Amino acid sequence: MGVTAHLNTPHLGVEPGGETACEIQVRNAGSVVDQFTVDIVGFAREWAVIEPPTINLFPGAEATARVVFRPPRSPQVQAGPVPFGVRVLSREDPRGSVVEEGVVEVAPFSDLKTELVPSPARARRSAKYQLAVDNNGNRPVSAEVVAVDPENELKIRVDPPTLVAEPGTTTLVRTRVTPNKRFLKGTPQTHPFQLLVVPDGGEASTSDGVMTQEQLLPKWLVPALAALAALAVVGLVLWLTLVRPAIKSLARDQAAQQVKQVSDQAKQASSAANEAQSSAAAAQQTAAAADQKASGGTTTKKTNPAGGTTDAATAGTPTSFRISAKADQVADDSFQTFQFVAPKNQSLNITDLILQNPRGDAGILQLRQGDTVLLEEGLANFRDLDFHYVVPIHVNPNQPVVIAVNCTKAGSGTTCTPSASFSGRLVSSHPQ
Repeated sequence: MGVTAHLNTPHLGVEPGGETACEIQVRNAGSVVDQFTVDIVGFAREWAVIEPPTINLFPGAEATARVVFRPPRSPQVQAGPVPFGVRVLSREDPRGSVVEEGVVEVAPFSDLKTELVPSPARARRSAKYQLAVDNNGNRPVSAEVVAVDPENELKIRVDPPTLVAEPGTTTLVRTRVTPNKRFLKGTPQTHPFQLLVVPDGGEASTSDGVMTQEQLLPKWLVPALAALAALAVVGLVLWLTLVRPAIKSLARDQAAQQVKQVSDQAKQASSAANEAQSSAAAAQQTAAAADQKASGGTTTKKTNPAGGTTDAATAGTPTSFRISAKADQVADDSFQTFQFVAPKNQSLNITDLILQNPRGDAGILQLRQGDTVLLEEGLANFRDLDFHYVVPIHVNPNQPVVIAVNCTKAGSGTTCTPSASFSGRLVSSHPQ
C-alpha cells in the first residue's frame, strides 16, 4: 500500500451558513517520492473544501490536510446527519488509495415566508385570494393557518386550514372572504384582515389583506332603468294618440265587411238546406235497404330509448406548489434550473399556472417537463401572467417540473427572482 490516512474528528456539527473543520493525517507508506490528491466524496462534496488539495511526501513522511465544511443556509441542504468520505489518491500507486469516513451533523433552521395574492381585491359578494407559504428552511414545517378579522365584519374560509411544508417548496392556501352584510347602493367599503401561518414551535408569519366591498347593483343599472321608463312613456303616448284610433277605425271597417259576408252565406245556406232535406230522405231509404256494417281498428306502439350515466368524477388529489428561482445575472445564453418533483410513485396533472416577476427582471423563463420545453416567456414582458389548461399538463412519476432562467438583467441586485405557482392533481401510479 502506498498511503495511510487517519481522520482526527470523524463526527462534527455545523450551523447552516457557518463553518466547521477537521484534519486528516496522510503518510507515504511507499518507497518512492509520491504525490497524493485529497478530495471529498458524498453529499457534502458541494460545500466542502480541502486545504491543501495535493500533498508531496518523501517515503515515510507525514503531512496534514484540513477539511472545511461550509453548508449554505439553504433548503437544498436539509437538517440531519450527512455522511462523507475523505479520499486520498496516490499518483504512484492508484490501487493503494484509501478513504476515511465521517459524519457532519447539519443543524436545523426555520425560514417561513408568506405572500397573499392579490393583496387588495374588489368584489360585490365575496373575494378569492391565494396565500403562498414558502418554506425556505432546511426541515419540514407543520403549521396552522389562522384568519384574523379586526372589525368582525367578514367570514373568512381557508383551505387547507393546516399544512406540512417541505423544505424548498411553496404551499398554496385558497382563501375566500365574504362580508357579513351587503348593500344595494352606496360608496365602496374597505375591510382589512390578516392571515397568520403559525408553525409548531416557531414564530407566526403574517400577511395583510384588504377586501373592498362594492354595491350589489351595477352602476349602469339605474341609468338603464331611467332610459327604459322614458321609452315606456313615449310608447304609451304614441299608443293613445296614433295607434289606438287607427286600430279602432280599421276594426269597424272589417266588422262591416264580415257582417255582409255572413248575410250572403246565410242565404246560400238556406237554399242548400232545402235541397239537402230531399236528398237526405232518399239516402235514408237507400241506407236501410243496404243494412251494411263495417268495423276496424288500428294500434300504435311507441317506445322510448333508455339512457346511460356519465361518470363525471375527477380522479386524483388536489395539490399546489410553487417554484422560486434565484438566478445569477449572466452575459450569455446559459440557463439556471430550479425544480419540483412530485411524491414517489405519483404522477402530476397541472391545470393552472401563475408566473410572477415582481422586480421586473429581464431575460428568459422556460417551463420544462424534464428536458422538454413546454413554455418560454420573456421576463421583461410580464409581472404577473396566468394560464389555465382545459387539457392538463401530465407529468410522469419521478419526473421533475423544471423552471429554467436566463437572467440578463436583474431588476434589483445581481439575481433574478421570478417564480411559478402551480395547481393541479396528484394521481397514484398503483391501482387501488
